[in-house]
Amino acid sequence: MTATTDAAPTSPAVATDEKVTVPAETPAATTEEKVVSTDEKKKAESVVDVDIVEEKTPFVINEADEREIVGKMDRNIIPWLTVMYFLSYLDRVNIGNARVLKSNSAGVGEMEATLGLTGDQYNWCVSIFFIGYCVFEVPSNLLLKRLRPSRWLSRIMVTWGILATCMAAVNSYGSLLAVRLLLGIAEAGLFPGALFYLSFWYRKHEYARRMSWFYSAASGAGAFAALLATGISYMDGAGGVSGWRWVFILEGLPPVVIGVFVWFFLPDFPSNAKFLSEKERKIAVERLKAEGTDADEIEFSKTQFIGAVTDIKVWLWMFNYLSMVVPVYSISFFLPTINRGLGFVAIQAQAMSAPPFIAACIASIVVGYTSDKFRDRSLHLIGGLIFASISFWCLAFVRNNAANYFLTIMATMSLYGSIPAILSWVSNNSQGSTYGATAMAMVVAFGNIGGVVGGQVYRTTDAPNYQMGHTINAALLIASAGFAIAQRLVIQHQRKSNPSLVL
Repeated sequence: MTATTDAAPTSPAVATDEKVTVPAETPAATTEEKVVSTDEKKKAESVVDVDIVEEKTPFVINEADEREIVGKMDRNIIPWLTVMYFLSYLDRVNIGNARVLKSNSAGVGEMEATLGLTGDQYNWCVSIFFIGYCVFEVPSNLLLKRLRPSRWLSRIMVTWGILATCMAAVNSYGSLLAVRLLLGIAEAGLFPGALFYLSFWYRKHEYARRMSWFYSAASGAGAFAALLATGISYMDGAGGVSGWRWVFILEGLPPVVIGVFVWFFLPDFPSNAKFLSEKERKIAVERLKAEGTDADEIEFSKTQFIGAVTDIKVWLWMFNYLSMVVPVYSISFFLPTINRGLGFVAIQAQAMSAPPFIAACIASIVVGYTSDKFRDRSLHLIGGLIFASISFWCLAFVRNNAANYFLTIMATMSLYGSIPAILSWVSNNSQGSTYGATAMAMVVAFGNIGGVVGGQVYRTTDAPNYQMGHTINAALLIASAGFAIAQRLVIQHQRKSNPSLVL
């Protein structure tokens, strides 16, 4: 009894372990109780050790499971984004197709004649769209996650569709200018929002290919708009409505209808995607967390916001993208007009706008694929910009219509093919939800100032060769390549301390 009593106060179970405790008031522990207490302590320590090991064990993702999940994402996300951006771009550029319908011998279309537009006034109707568009892109992206992508993108579609249809009712320069301004405000946020939304689902080396799939809808819209406007021209006078008004009606209504479906069927985040099983949702979330992306993070981070606004890389991308977007939009809005200068009459000018955009669609997909395959963004971008610049320089000085038409195909193809490279580059180097939303919206918003400038590049007074416009585009693309080269050098330097940055 004496030995037992002496052992109780020095029991390790009492002194060091919280899970297995022998009360101090206990008169004395028997030898059997002491053995049990020791065994329980060892068992408890074993459980704790296992828990610690389990917490430190990384989440293992089976490659076959991941491929299957990515395939499901492709089938449930990309079609929605493609349709949305296709309709968006269609309504943005259809004014260029409406302009040349029923052109008279002086090259003035029925829309311009009805509204009394001069060449400069038409250019301002094109440009003013981008004023509201640029201003509202950053706040739109910051709201996207908080209000849910399906709700916010649906709202954008319905409002822009209504306003695009209203363009059929304008009866003066002032009313057309006002509706175009409101259309830009309504549509703001769709493109940067779609790019940001993609980052909720795909890893860095998967991003460019998916982005190119839905961005190719822009060039597809350019081709389709030309062919559709050609077909709609035969509806001129139907129901007492002019052909150019039918263009706005028939291309403005689909976004309203599709927007309703987006509200109900567009998946919001991997963590609540109905098309994935519980296990697949877990994998979808964890594979992005491994690269520093948390799709469920919705809180605004002031630190990340300031980090994006003050990052030299973001500003280089902004000027890089701006220098690209001026030529992109000038070609998008004025290709039918440029074709008219090459000797094509009104309907031919519409139809011959399709091949350059078809080539651009193919180029976007190819560049997106090779950019992901070789995990490169900058070299794809720089190469495309230089090729496009050479094409515009040749357009400025060559005086052969067949050669110039071929050069418009080359310029359009290389321009559109470069877009997936730069925007994937931005997304891949964005760390944190607020940073990513801010950086992408800043780049796209600033770049779309190029839409304002692009609307002024091809002036009526420069017809039919538009040498000045082609020269401006060529010079801007050389500048854009210079910004891309500078960006590559900056990232190469920063990779010494942050190897996750992507070249």
